Amino acid sequence: MITQSFVDSCFSLIFNKNTKIRRNNTLYRDILEILDFYKKKEKISIPMSIKNKVDCLIKVCQMRLNDKDIDNIIDSLSFSEKFKNVIDFIYIKMNEEVKDNILENNVNQIRLRKKLNSMLHNYDKITSFIDTWKDGSYDSMDDVVLNYEQIVREMYLGLMDAGRSTALEASKSLDLFKDDYEDALIRALEKYERKNTTPTGFQILDNDIFNGGFEASRLYIFAGGSGSGKSTLMLNCIANCTNTVLIPEKDKDKKVENVFIYVTLENSVDETLIRLYQMLFNKVIKDAIGDVVKHGKKYIEDQIKAKLLQTKSTLILKYFPGMSISTVDLSMVLDDAILEYGKESIKGLYVDYLDLLKTDVKYDLYRLELGFITLSLKNLAVHYGIPIISATQLNKSAYRTADSKSLNLDQVSESAKKIEHSDCIFLLIKDGTVDNKVYVKVGKNRSGKSDQSLEFKTNFKYFKFENGYRVTNPDKPDDTMISTFDKKGGFTGFGIEGF
Repeated sequence: MITQSFVDSCFSLIFNKNTKIRRNNTLYRDILEILDFYKKKEKISIPMSIKNKVDCLIKVCQMRLNDKDIDNIIDSLSFSEKFKNVIDFIYIKMNEEVKDNILENNVNQIRLRKKLNSMLHNYDKITSFIDTWKDGSYDSMDDVVLNYEQIVREMYLGLMDAGRSTALEASKSLDLFKDDYEDALIRALEKYERKNTTPTGFQILDNDIFNGGFEASRLYIFAGGSGSGKSTLMLNCIANCTNTVLIPEKDKDKKVENVFIYVTLENSVDETLIRLYQMLFNKVIKDAIGDVVKHGKKYIEDQIKAKLLQTKSTLILKYFPGMSISTVDLSMVLDDAILEYGKESIKGLYVDYLDLLKTDVKYDLYRLELGFITLSLKNLAVHYGIPIISATQLNKSAYRTADSKSLNLDQVSESAKKIEHSDCIFLLIKDGTVDNKVYVKVGKNRSGKSDQSLEFKTNFKYFKFENGYRVTNPDKPDDTMISTFDKKGGFTGFGIEGF
């Protein structure tokens, strides 16, 4: 519904003279789009008390889009019988003292309303469905459910479109002669101070390949052959974050601040839980199960929770059968976590793995479906402002690869769109001659260095990637990179401030 406060905030944005908030055509188009949406909906009436203001706001935005300056707009409104009674109100808005943070919030409210409108572009279908369901005028419950699923999919696609357009609109512009550089420099400083990254816990990745870790709004893909450890590496990146230095005793009662979400479509929750326990406490599977038998389930729970408490972290494990969920369902998982812990606490979504997701849009070719899934994951990352980390398969040619330098992006299975839509792709292959080495190639990286050859020492008995080196000489790893783990296997990297 269009409210008095929303309309007033729009006038403040347009006419306030004492602000550094940039007013451009995008803002005026968004306001017009929002107002037009409500004017066209019969079941959503605009209150009569503000109807004249709404019409005036439409007129003002149209004139701004036609490059009319404020003085011309006021002159035009003054000669209009319909709008001249709004002039005094506009003068108040021109001269009122409003802090920039409040006006910035008003801009965000416009964007949120635009997103809502995009989600509800099928509003008439929604209201018709609700009416049909309420009065029972349907042939079968199957038809009701199918109709509902279709409506939800359309809403989601509208949301993703809104996310893409919002991302474009939110992308900052800078006129180097006219504009103040302050905001741009603050953002640059935050990036290089690593204030918006989720560390992986591997020094070779955080300090050399990335700028501190996984970046918000980025899509990362671990592409590996069967048994190469791509799922293990993803889970290691989370486990590392619960293995840092102890927090002070006085801070232990503080709420969870770091939430990791791990969605698996391959291994069950109990399998993933045992693997995590093995990683955290250097246990082979026999000893891990032995701990459950010997000490009881509460002991395992207490041990893991103690680790989580050290970093005020939690890991949400979700299992779904393969091909049973789409990115729509992932957005619902994220919404539930945000409702529970808050948006700022979500440090990343890990999906194991991409190829086992289903699509809401059917294509004739499987590779096109995979391209759509990859794009949807990228859009989710942008929409929620978090890193999304997933995995995919390499094709058969990768199994003939002798080392990391021989890996290439052409070996990513099925779809070139995976490469196009992702921000970073790691190529993994296990050394077939030894049990403790995985070759890694940084095939694509928008967040730092690419075309880098790495080797990781592994211990799959503990489901652990222990350390990584950059390979500068095929016969000699680059030993200038210090292992993330100490000699005992414990994590020695970033502290709490890394989050």
